[in-house]
Amino acid sequence: MKTLLFKIMQKPVSFLVLIFFSFFISSTTANGLAIKSTNNNEVMEKQTSLIITKKTSLEELENIKNQMKDEGFEFDYSNVVYNDQKEIISISISYKDANNNSGSYSVGSENPINDIVIMSNGNQISVKSKGNGNQAFINQGSGNKVSADRQQTSEDRRAEMEKRRAEMHRRSEEMNNNMAERMQEMRERQTQMRAKMEHERDSVFGNQRSKSSQSFTGTYHTISKNTTDAELLTLEKTYKAENIIFSYNQLERNASNLITHISITINNGAGSISTSSFGNGKEPISNVSIGVDSEHSIMKSAE
Repeated sequence: MKTLLFKIMQKPVSFLVLIFFSFFISSTTANGLAIKSTNNNEVMEKQTSLIITKKTSLEELENIKNQMKDEGFEFDYSNVVYNDQKEIISISISYKDANNNSGSYSVGSENPINDIVIMSNGNQISVKSKGNGNQAFINQGSGNKVSADRQQTSEDRRAEMEKRRAEMHRRSEEMNNNMAERMQEMRERQTQMRAKMEHERDSVFGNQRSKSSQSFTGTYHTISKNTTDAELLTLEKTYKAENIIFSYNQLERNASNLITHISITINNGAGSISTSSFGNGKEPISNVSIGVDSEHSIMKSAE
């Protein structure tokens, strides 16, 4: 070791050169590390991307507004219109960054909006629409000036949409009213036709009854609720003597022996056969008049 040190000391110039070179390398390396450290510690610009879709609620819009405010931007929205499916069809947006650059965005139609992308990068902010299916009006520039033409256009579009909705509602109401009127007219016509038919029917049957009464030459017999089985048998024999067939069935009586139902058939022997039923099986029957001659077989209730 002593021998090595002695040899080095014998070459003072070489030793000094070695020390100077070592110091230079160390100094250069230290400076390089400081620069690299500074570069690594530079504050990176924060990038944020927010999206407003057709399903974004008012609460979510308010959250976006507050987030932009926290990042140092002025951001606001207005004229938000939803359709019946709770989809945004109209919205206006205004914004301004830290450099006093402002912009405005407006979109509105009868269709849901396309996605709206809000990009912020450090001190800058931008708004753009994705897709081409919905017309958007975007104005970006310096200062706080908002395009009056764009605002007017947006308001005109909203007014036109409201006008169309009102017109559609009016037409729907008019159609419903017309339909109700036609239904009422149809019911009235049906009522009139029914009354006319009943009147004609009553006239026809009334004339027939009148003619029958005028031309009837026989004798009327009466069957009442009190008519006994013996009396019915006697009536049957009386008609038989006149070559008239009188028969009855489905005879029902109540606990008081009153007739509550009877079915009668008459054949006058000249081609006139009539069958009628009287009574409901519960209440005593009303008087039944029976008249038979060579041309008629008449049975009618006093009711």
